[in-house]
Amino acid sequence: MSDEAQAFWDEVHRRRDRSCHREPHPYVLDALAPALPGRALELGCGHGDTAIWLASQGWTVTAVDISPVALDAAAEHAERAGVSSRITWQHADLRDWTTQETFDLVISLFLHTPLELHGPALLAQAAAATRPHGTLLSVGHCTLPPWAWDPDDTGGLLSASELATALGVHEPDWRTVLAEEVPRTVTGHDGQTGTVLDAVLHAVRRS
Repeated sequence: MSDEAQAFWDEVHRRRDRSCHREPHPYVLDALAPALPGRALELGCGHGDTAIWLASQGWTVTAVDISPVALDAAAEHAERAGVSSRITWQHADLRDWTTQETFDLVISLFLHTPLELHGPALLAQAAAATRPHGTLLSVGHCTLPPWAWDPDDTGGLLSASELATALGVHEPDWRTVLAEEVPRTVTGHDGQTGTVLDAVLHAVRRS
């Protein structure tokens, strides 16, 4: 495990209000609220907002993150929400983490870092862990807000179609529900607001 990466994300999560529990990404709510629950995997779960929401909808969730600070906060939120029995938290660097299991849903939200932009390599695990008839949902930055680590450095950021190509998500093995850039209003730590584009890839594995 990279000590540098863990230290970076621990500091990011220390700056977040530990008592604050947020709603999942709007597209997650829209796409998954009507879905029948099953077994879900979230890569890079952070404070557990999405994992906890999935568990509240009846999903059994495995949630993985590199930051113990984030996982501690996530476990506290899950306990207060009464869904801790539905979630397994795993501390791991996704560059080293592997699984032999497959899932009905594999989800990742914003697997980016200024240390190393390696999203496709990590998300290849997500595609591989999606079982036949299962759903892959990846949301990533396509543009960054002005207060990001380097808002002009978007060389490692992929569009939804570029990500689909990198992961081999295409017919006949996959049915693409959505692969496009979706605008979203964001708020920074100091209350500033801006509009960013999120690259949303939503696909169902056929075989």
